[in-house]
Parts: sequence; structure tokens; C-alpha cells
Amino acid sequence: MKIVLIWPRGFDTNYVLPLALGYLKSNLDKDKHEVKIIDCSLRNLDSNSLVLRKEIIDFNPDVAGVSCWATTYDEASKILGMVKCINKKIITVIGGVHATTYPDRTMDNSDIDFLFRGEAELTFPVFLDEIANENPNYNNVPGLTYRSDSLLIKNLQEHIDNIDEIKWPDYDAIDLEGYIKSGYRLHTTIKRNVPVWVTRGCPYRCTFCTAPIQNGKKVRTHSVEYMVKLIKHLYFKMKIRQINIIDDNFTFNTEYAKDFCRAMINLNLRNLRFNTPNGIRFQRTDKELLNLMREAGWRSLIIAPESGSVKILKKMQKDLNPDIVPAKVKEIRDVGLKCSGFFIIGYPEEELEDIEATVALIKKCKFNFFFLNNFQPLPGTPLYESLVQKGEIEEGLMPKNYSDGVRAYTPAALRNVNFPKLVLTLYLNLAFREPANIPYMVRQVNPRMIIDKVWLNLKQMLLHSIRSITDKMKNY
Repeated sequence: MKIVLIWPRGFDTNYVLPLALGYLKSNLDKDKHEVKIIDCSLRNLDSNSLVLRKEIIDFNPDVAGVSCWATTYDEASKILGMVKCINKKIITVIGGVHATTYPDRTMDNSDIDFLFRGEAELTFPVFLDEIANENPNYNNVPGLTYRSDSLLIKNLQEHIDNIDEIKWPDYDAIDLEGYIKSGYRLHTTIKRNVPVWVTRGCPYRCTFCTAPIQNGKKVRTHSVEYMVKLIKHLYFKMKIRQINIIDDNFTFNTEYAKDFCRAMINLNLRNLRFNTPNGIRFQRTDKELLNLMREAGWRSLIIAPESGSVKILKKMQKDLNPDIVPAKVKEIRDVGLKCSGFFIIGYPEEELEDIEATVALIKKCKFNFFFLNNFQPLPGTPLYESLVQKGEIEEGLMPKNYSDGVRAYTPAALRNVNFPKLVLTLYLNLAFREPANIPYMVRQVNPRMIIDKVWLNLKQMLLHSIRSITDKMKNY
């Protein structure tokens, strides 16, 4: 069959590339299927693009698939609608985080024939075999969602224990070189960088997060041998000099993480660096592991306290005492690693005193850098469902783009808070408090992106001030 896999426009190409599509392609039998990947984010093609339409017509696919997050679902939906306008016989498929966490509402779209929940590298080929049969049995496809006699059928997801069965992604097919040339730098200024997955699954219960829904609660790891082969391929064949481990639980199995680091040290690959840009569960570290990470090629670590407020951490079900964070940051810095922190502001039921507690924790920890992220209600998460039930958001509300600072939701007590001003003030405070951090801040993020984000925050800050003045004049 001829399969077209489409990555919708809307992903920030400085941070995100279509790794999922690279996995799908490499795990399909190239002797049975012809696969074409169209990256609308990298090429800046929207769903109305005549170029995109022509490429699909010329390729004449049997199956068209898209992968999306909630922020790109609208574009993904329009693309599949366009595909059906070209030829109703083309089988349309959607997958990715949004499809996994929000399948029922997503399948309300009649332009979508099938939906995959969870990991699809090994189940997508099974699906293709079934649709090639005269009498397909879709019950054989784990994680598949489809319609039958007006009913929505959702097969159980499958999370295989031995993830070494999954072939590593086809980086050429997703145009890694094109991304690097366009400025892809995931929390680094090292040009030749690449994302990899080492573990899958998340055992934690954070109410705002989709990870356990996507990959299950059991943490599964690639063997160290598997990772050694992949990293040697990336280093020698693709000339990669920074490996970004983008899974959330690299250090969950502390002994595995130590074995991984020892293997990397033994490889002795000159100038190879490692990073864990999604953050690590810092409670799952000790001094030995931190020293091994430093020797293996880490120069910084990102941790994710999320909040300095005990009340908000309880509502997040983060299972974290904020009092332990400063000592852990010190331990990380004492072994020679820089330390950054992830924080969420504007969480449901958050008040000014909670934000003040977060600000106090940031200052107390003496981070080299930190990231203040606006809370985004992610469809399908426990918190999203709770907000819908309480009437605080409407069913179907989609989060805003993570890069532009626009909020999709703000708790009642914080609706007068000028969030962009708060963010800029804290970053300036960090810069002036420890000027030695400035070069590190610039290395953490592409300087062009820093300028763009500062400009966006300034615009949002001014808009907020103008709205506040306008509202006061109206009341007057």
C-alpha cells in the first residue's frame, strides 16, 4: 500500500520534530508499503495549501495518517477533511497524544476513519495487514478505535515489555538535517543535536499530565546494548554531538541510569554531550548517579518541582515536599552540573499567595535557569475532566500554543495578574542576582528564541495593561 504520514503545521520547529512518524516508517515493511512523510510544520504548509493538496493527489495514497497534539488537532482535522475531499476512498487515520487522551470526542469527526491510542509502532503494521484483507478483523489491532454499526469500539492498548522490538526511528525520513538547518535546538546551542527515547511509561499520578495515558504506568526501558548501537549510529553516521533524552523517567530506575552512563563513559566518544530536556524526577537520583551523568557528558539537569505551594502540589498530586528541593539543587550543582527548574503558574485554584510561594522557592533554590509555563488544560487528563464537570471550562476547549504566552485558562483569583510582567521580572531578577548565569541562559536557549519570547511577553504585558486601564475607565 501507499501510506502518506502528515505532520500538521503548528509545532514549534525549534523544539519539536516528528519523531513519532520516524518510528512508524522504520517499523513498516518497506517491501510491502511505500511511505511518504509530509512535514507541514517544517515546510510551513497549512491545510489550505495547494502544494500540500497537489502532493497528496500526486502520491495517490491508500492510507493517510496524521499525528497531533491538542494544539495541532484543528490543523490535523482540516488536513484529513481535505484528504476526504480529494478521494473519499482514502482511509484516514489519526494518532498521537491528543487522539490517545481524547478519543471519543476526536472520533466525532466523520472525516476520521480510524484512531490509534498509545504506541502504534508495532500495531500500525497489523492494522495495514487487516485492511488489506477482504474481511478485516479490527479486533486484532491493539489500541485501535473505530466505528461499527454506529457504535464506537475501543480496543485495549498494548504496551509491550520488550521495547527493543521497536526499531529506532528513521531520522532521514523526518529530515533531521532540515530541522538542524532551520534552527532545531532543544535547550542547547549545540547544532548537531537529536532527540531519543530511552524509557516509556510513567508511574506517577499528576492530574495535569497525559504521560500515563499515552504510554501506561509501567516504566519500560530499552536495553543498554540497544541504546549503545543507536548512539554509535547517531555519532558516527549522522555526526550528532548532543543526545537529548526526551522521556520523562530516565532516572526512575536509578541502577539502569547508572549502567547507561557507565556504557556511555566506556564508549569514550569525544565531545558527545547528553541532556534530559523534559526534566527528571530528581527524587530518583543520588550523588553517585549525578557524578556518573557528569562524567558521561551531562553538563546540566532540568528538574520539575512545578510549584512552591504545598496546596497546589497536593492538587497536582505531585507527591512532592517543596522543602527538599533546595538541597537537591545544591547537590546537583555541587557535582558540577548546572540546574534548571520547570514551574507551572496559573493552576486551578491557585491564588496570589501560591504564586508567591513559587517565586520564593525559585529564589531560594538558586537555579541557573528556570522555565515558567502557563497552565494548559489538556483534554483527557483527570484535571481537564474535573474542570469541565465544575463548569470552569467548556468540553472541547483546546490549549493554546505553548510558545506565544497566550493562556487558555486562568483561575478566578488570578484574572488580574499580569503574567507576562511576572515572568519578565523573575528572569531579570535571575540575571541581575547571578550575572554569571547569563552566558548559561543564552546557551540554554537559542538567542533568537530568547529575543522572540521577550518580545512576545512584552506585547502580552502591554495588552494586559491596556485592558486593565480600559476596564477601569468603563467602571469609572
